[in-house]
Amino acid sequence: MAFYPTAGQQFPIVNPPVPYIGNIQGQMVPNKMIFIQGVVPHGADRFHINLQCGTSTSPRADIAMHFNPRFQAQKVVRNSLVRQGWGKEENHGSYFPFAHGQHFQVIILCEPHQFKVAVNGQHFVEYKHRIEQLNRINTLAVDGKVQLYSIRYSGGEPQVAGGPIFNPPVPFTGGIQGAMTPGRLVFVSGIVKPGADRFHINLQCGPEGRGPRPNIALHFNPRFKARTIVVNALSNQKWGGEEKHAQFFPFIENGFFEVIILCQNDAFRVAVNGQHLLEFKHRIPFHTVNTLMVAGAVTVTQIRFQ
Repeated sequence: MAFYPTAGQQFPIVNPPVPYIGNIQGQMVPNKMIFIQGVVPHGADRFHINLQCGTSTSPRADIAMHFNPRFQAQKVVRNSLVRQGWGKEENHGSYFPFAHGQHFQVIILCEPHQFKVAVNGQHFVEYKHRIEQLNRINTLAVDGKVQLYSIRYSGGEPQVAGGPIFNPPVPFTGGIQGAMTPGRLVFVSGIVKPGADRFHINLQCGPEGRGPRPNIALHFNPRFKARTIVVNALSNQKWGGEEKHAQFFPFIENGFFEVIILCQNDAFRVAVNGQHLLEFKHRIPFHTVNTLMVAGAVTVTQIRFQ
């Protein structure tokens, strides 16, 4: 059975080239959200994110929002291009949220009268619409000295369990509010460390402690030397039979990834970078799963529940 996102969700565009230019998935409407993850290389002076009305370069397409971090000035300039003319720059802001060599996530939320921009989970700025016909805004363009990991769109449905967790330490252990239920999604985004041997993502029945080890309903374990993904379950302190998946290994050193785990009545289904990878039949009742754990040779950039 194939893996598909829920209504209002689209799979990410992973490791796109820069300059990047692409259609905005679905129409730009109130509550539309754009998630952009990347890293600023050392020595970068500026980059920009544009929300545009098309791709034309001659004459140049209107730009509804030009979001332009400038490192020397330590300012983020916002502006719009309408009928070949730039408007008045906005560059106010109490802090500069970008740093060389650091990963970032920019979230752009479209509201009826403005865009709201958050960086690394913190509200950064609001930008009043200068192009009010939102349906004209159909193109995302990113250029400059920046490396992109992923671009993702959402219809803006409310997140379960209080929203995403940004840049948590690894190993990470966190509760799953309401436990696992059919249709529940877990998203783990990150970057594989250089020289990685393995990492794992566990869906557990409680955190690790001094007592007996909790049951693990899903142990998802990429192993780089063997280029194999091992999945298993731990019940009453005993591992079951390993299931190995070696036909396709979607992880690379220094590469960005997004693992999506979907709970269904009969199995967990796992996708990586938008492609269905495997399914794992339930060995432990899914409703007892209340904890997510991530450990090993990865940097986690975001965890979220849907």
